[in-house]
Amino acid sequence: MKKLLQSLFILLFIAGTAFGQERTITGTVTGKEDGQPLPGVSVRIKGTSGGTTTDASGKYSIRAAAGATLEFTSIGYTLSSRQIGTSNQINVSLSSDENTLTDVVVVGYGTVSKKDNTSSVSKVTGDQVTNVSIPSFDRALAGKATGVQVITPSGLLGQAPQIRIRGVNSISSGTSPLVVIDGVPSLSGNVGGFTSANALADVNPNDIESIDILKDGAATAVYGSRAANGVILITTKRGKNGTTFTYDGFAAIANVSSKFDLLNADQFIEIANERFANAGQATQARPTSDGMGGFINTDWQDYVFRQSVQQNHAVAASGGTDKTKYYFSLGYSDQKGAIVSNSLTRYTLRANVDQKINKFLTFGVTSGLTYQNNLGPLAGSNNLSGNTFAAMRMLPNVPVYNANDPTGYNITPDRRALGAGGNLIPISDNIPNVMFVLENNVRKSQTYRLLGSTYLEATILPGLKIKTQLGVDGSYVDDFVFTDPRAGDGLSANGSISQAYSPIFTWNWQNILTYTKSFNSAHNLDITLVQELQKRRSSFYQANISNISDIFFNQNITSGTFVTPTVGGGLTFNGIESYLARLSYNYKSRYYIGGSIRRDALSALPIANRVGYFPSASFAWRLSEESFFKNSGISNVLSDVKLRGSIAEVGNTDIGSFPYLGTYGAAAYGNQSGIAFNNTGNPDLKWESQKTYDLGLDFGLFKNRINIVTAYWRKDNDDIILSAPTPPSIGIPGNSISRNIGSIRNDGFEFAVSSDIFSESKVKWNASLNFSTQRNVVKGLVDGQDIPGDYNIIRVGESIRAIYGYDYAGVNPANGNPLWKKGNGQIIQGNINNSTYYLYDAANPGVLGAQSTLNANADRRVLGNSLPTWFGGFNNTITYNNFDLNVFLRFQGGNYIMNRSRQDLLNMNFVNNGTEVLGRWQSAANPGDGNMPRLYASRSAFVNLENSASTRFVEKGDFLRLDNLALGYNFTGEVTRKLGISKLRLYASAQNVFVITGYSGLDPEVNTSGAGVDFNGNPQLRTFTFGLNLGF
Repeated sequence: MKKLLQSLFILLFIAGTAFGQERTITGTVTGKEDGQPLPGVSVRIKGTSGGTTTDASGKYSIRAAAGATLEFTSIGYTLSSRQIGTSNQINVSLSSDENTLTDVVVVGYGTVSKKDNTSSVSKVTGDQVTNVSIPSFDRALAGKATGVQVITPSGLLGQAPQIRIRGVNSISSGTSPLVVIDGVPSLSGNVGGFTSANALADVNPNDIESIDILKDGAATAVYGSRAANGVILITTKRGKNGTTFTYDGFAAIANVSSKFDLLNADQFIEIANERFANAGQATQARPTSDGMGGFINTDWQDYVFRQSVQQNHAVAASGGTDKTKYYFSLGYSDQKGAIVSNSLTRYTLRANVDQKINKFLTFGVTSGLTYQNNLGPLAGSNNLSGNTFAAMRMLPNVPVYNANDPTGYNITPDRRALGAGGNLIPISDNIPNVMFVLENNVRKSQTYRLLGSTYLEATILPGLKIKTQLGVDGSYVDDFVFTDPRAGDGLSANGSISQAYSPIFTWNWQNILTYTKSFNSAHNLDITLVQELQKRRSSFYQANISNISDIFFNQNITSGTFVTPTVGGGLTFNGIESYLARLSYNYKSRYYIGGSIRRDALSALPIANRVGYFPSASFAWRLSEESFFKNSGISNVLSDVKLRGSIAEVGNTDIGSFPYLGTYGAAAYGNQSGIAFNNTGNPDLKWESQKTYDLGLDFGLFKNRINIVTAYWRKDNDDIILSAPTPPSIGIPGNSISRNIGSIRNDGFEFAVSSDIFSESKVKWNASLNFSTQRNVVKGLVDGQDIPGDYNIIRVGESIRAIYGYDYAGVNPANGNPLWKKGNGQIIQGNINNSTYYLYDAANPGVLGAQSTLNANADRRVLGNSLPTWFGGFNNTITYNNFDLNVFLRFQGGNYIMNRSRQDLLNMNFVNNGTEVLGRWQSAANPGDGNMPRLYASRSAFVNLENSASTRFVEKGDFLRLDNLALGYNFTGEVTRKLGISKLRLYASAQNVFVITGYSGLDPEVNTSGAGVDFNGNPQLRTFTFGLNLGF
């Protein structure tokens, strides 16, 4: 017995010694999905402070005793634990945690977990806006989030899209959201003078970690007077433990996705001469010899539009230790537009550094530097040299070039217009040769921008932190326009140069105190206090010259080279001083209440109305945390059920600089120069206000296999600034004064669902669908009076800028006159011969009845909404082994479009037409398609009611678009090991693959001349991309 006890004691001693003795454990950590090594993974011994991180090859080495447990953690992956046994090697595969990024949402001045969030926030990860050939990331937001619309004006590079969050919230003031980049309120929208310059294009999409879109009052009220149009929070990438190097690059080719159906040379000659003959004039159109026995037949769109070649490259270095973390990147993008003379080149540099000074202090720097050079044609829709405007009208029976002309182009002897070729007269309206304009005139915008901040954060006590941050946003825009004196635009002025410089500098200083505390494992409290100061200085200088002495001087304004100079400029300042308090409380993560109050003082308003208070309140109830819910059978189906709601008041400060002040300007009286009163201020003016209401229900199905987010919201916008008329006897310039008098209501419903349809098999399929409805109603105007325009109207009870026009009733089959329906129901015909209206009798169509009129007030009506009433997106990501496939569809509808381009293509001047004109009325025996009246030279305004909308040209804007289709392959295992890299992915993608729509224009999203009006917009691009993602 004694020997047995001695033996047991010796065994236990040896085992204990072995158990407690440390040894070296090595291994490799890889991703479970792709088998790639994972650098920067934290490897720690559970229950101790000892640990290490994996290197660039995913390898680690750590000293630990047998029986200890190693924990492997990394952002974006689930925790894995392994107990040390007899082996000295432990290899681990970590599974991706798709919810890691989306489980935390960025809110103003902080972050909050998704389960604790009581407001309406949509999140878009950086991966969703990269690897796509687009000029800027903001266009990639379209269809990605509920309640968010992104409207692209045209296919021109550099144009800023219109972003609307939950409707249009003003009539006369700004409607764009506030954009905050790494905590610094930033410039957005178009900052160019003569050409387009999109401020958000200065952010490299590859640098973006996440985009959080604040939509309801509970989320936006922390930004107070600037939050009426929603807030977009952009967070750029920061360093993580370990060291990684990445390269992301692609090359792309693009073409316009659609073109106009224009007449060829023979068709043009037939139609043009028929117009002249019907008007009793001599025919003027003739074929033009090509010098080789044939005749000229030019499709000018083949010259104006070209194949676009694009490339994008981004390199980044990221890494760090427990004390220092860094992220550096360099980006280069070169895009040649599909429109001649349109290009965009961008260089970006970013440096984000965080340094932990000691256990209490952390210091950090965030900086982004951008240079952008944008060359573009004149984008305005009414300019004779506008590329699309001219391409639609150029005569197809004349050539583009003429070797016998000194310029090399086909132009008239007086150099004013496109050459006539074999025709007896030149093109109408002295429209210049568009190719001369595009290839010789210069329009460019160069932008230099620095956006950054530095912060110091101190931990005072456990849970109590204070952070001070100083941010700057400085941009300098250099615009330049040159018009060639030899022909076209520059001829009448003998050439011209315009230069403009627009420096804008903003500094922003924030002091943020946060306190987080949990009591008795039940009560959770979060308090945030903020002081914020901001000041912006904007200046503008412009010089214009004409009558250039020599074309040699075409690069800048040079003294002595011109005759007629004009100069001008301006300088504005504005500032805001703010204080904020926010409180969030929850009981056992079950019952939540939150509230905030912000005080803003805005320099742009009169002293009496300069200060405003913007409160918010919110609640949430997680029913799934109740015992009755957990103990019921429904918990097997429903999970994480949360009811939430909020109410808040915010404002709109995008109302201009000092609109309450009366202003003076230069004036002349007789031959004396002086100053005169030119604008009357209103000392009672204040910012536009908005009350918001939001009620949502979020829940999961089948253990969160399916997640659903729903919300109903409403915005009541009051105190909208409008021009109120004043009696002429008062002597106020313009006989009007700005007053807070208008009101608008927006409301809608949002629904989003995401699901891992297949997640356990080799085939994995994740799908997400979002759908939004919106309704906009004008509730108040000055004395309830309409504000009509050529194509739109603002009227109480209607959607803002509803399409407003005449009822078209077809064509009189007896004589080809257009028919119109008056407001009283009468049908009248417009007699083309004498441009006069007469009553129409269907029983006697050939007889002109009593003379009548078509009245702009009595005979026009609302023809439809210009704003979409529903929209959304459907995203699918499918993986099989190393392959990944993404299919993204986007849809929109409920709106109407005034197709003014189509209206203009049916004009009666000596220019080209669209093929729709072939369906014209020719005789009672050949009445055509019943929609196109009789041709008659120079009767465009009368026949088509130019500069007015009508049901003849108003069409539905509904569409379904395959926005993105991408296929990728991830190389793993032996391939990456031999190459000495951690990641290699090749992919091919296509953007704007197709669109299904009943709209007859180039694209149902083109919107150039105001709400719902499509006029001469450049077509969208269809792009094919081939890319590479590398990791080291």
